[in-house]
Amino acid sequence: MASTGCAIPWAMNEGVYRVLRALGDGKRVPRAELTARSGEAPSVVRELLEQRPSWFDVDADGIRCTRDGLAALGMELHARAPARSLGEEGEALLESLRREARGRGRIRRDLDQVWATLPTVVARAQRLVAAGETQRGLAFLGDDDLTSLALHLLGVERKIAVFDLDEELLAFLGAQAEKGGWEHEGLLHDLRKPVPAKHAGRYGCVFTDPPYAPEGFALFLTRAVELLKPDGRLYVCFGWSRRASERGLEKQRLLADAGFLVEEVVPDFNAYEGAESIGSHSALWIARVTPQTRPLVDDTGAPELYTRRRPRRKKRS
Repeated sequence: MASTGCAIPWAMNEGVYRVLRALGDGKRVPRAELTARSGEAPSVVRELLEQRPSWFDVDADGIRCTRDGLAALGMELHARAPARSLGEEGEALLESLRREARGRGRIRRDLDQVWATLPTVVARAQRLVAAGETQRGLAFLGDDDLTSLALHLLGVERKIAVFDLDEELLAFLGAQAEKGGWEHEGLLHDLRKPVPAKHAGRYGCVFTDPPYAPEGFALFLTRAVELLKPDGRLYVCFGWSRRASERGLEKQRLLADAGFLVEEVVPDFNAYEGAESIGSHSALWIARVTPQTRPLVDDTGAPELYTRRRPRRKKRS
């Protein structure tokens, strides 16, 4: 049988997905209107037309998806759809996560662990799947909240990487993966050190709920920079007391200093079992890599704890 040309040998980035989705009804759309519908610049559309000519039928009246283009869109929509609904089955899924989470180890205060509530963990997993982040390579910088486990319980089969210093946590996640038959990559790694070279620039998405102190926050941002692809996206959780808004502003500045472009902020997305100093809630910040994205931390010296360390900020060139 002849190939239809709809196979997707590379991970579909968000811009490609938006263009295809804007043409998803199969009708011809003028170029200017396609830009408005997709929210992508004309240069993105032009590059896509050059890269995937079999996906599009182009003439003076506009652009429409061919059968191959619609098939590619269908494959991506299927990949982004959760394997289970979190509507009617949400409570059953949550109960499953509660059952599995009973086997995890003790909370590590020396590593600044403050567990998110399990409903929060389920909501995180749902959002990551719906956004297609599991399709482009996903890494967690710390996962004591068990979000990677929730993703697998949702049916995600692709390998997920977890970088953590908690050996007991990694052993637990590894045992869960073996029992469930899914791919998992647990990496025992002290984030005070650069990520292993083989992982640099490998991931389309990094998720982290970093230490609250600005030193630890800058450190985790630096490791995210090392891991992310040029079109990668960062999901980072942080909050602050309404009486100390300057602390939130400080972290917002760190994101800007690292060259991340914030695309969305979801207030009070995360609830915690503890973290009273920030009202037991934090926002979810979604940002993407830009040409100015850079590490913040100079890795000379290694204080004992993430929140107590004072890494040297890299000077602007």
